[in-house]
Amino acid sequence: MFEYHGWAVILDSTGEEGNSAAAIYDRVMKYVELLKPNTDVLELKAINGQYHLWLSGLNNHVPTSKYDPVEIMQTLGVMAPGSYGLLYVYNDENEHRTNEFRVFVLARGCVKEKEDPFLSPIIPMVADEC
Repeated sequence: MFEYHGWAVILDSTGEEGNSAAAIYDRVMKYVELLKPNTDVLELKAINGQYHLWLSGLNNHVPTSKYDPVEIMQTLGVMAPGSYGLLYVYNDENEHRTNEFRVFVLARGCVKEKEDPFLSPIIPMVADEC
């Protein structure tokens, strides 16, 4: 099982100058539209003049590269390097991490993998042993 839940604020740069909402929207929306048919939840929405992306899903196996949510976050970082957000991933096919979520942090155009301090270890934090 491969479960993921994430969000990102889409910004062109880390400063106020240079953040063109229209340019960001067009660029990211084209990318999102290409992925939507094969991604459970992938939504780009304007809220108070700022663009936000949500993604969530539950697959039987790790998605192929193009639809991998970690790769989606990395691509956002390249397209809009001022973006920031979090992605939580549970992958029971990773034999070294079958009892934990991993957190992927998007900041300043880069995605870094971190340990999850809130929901891991899954047993006993959120589930009982079988």
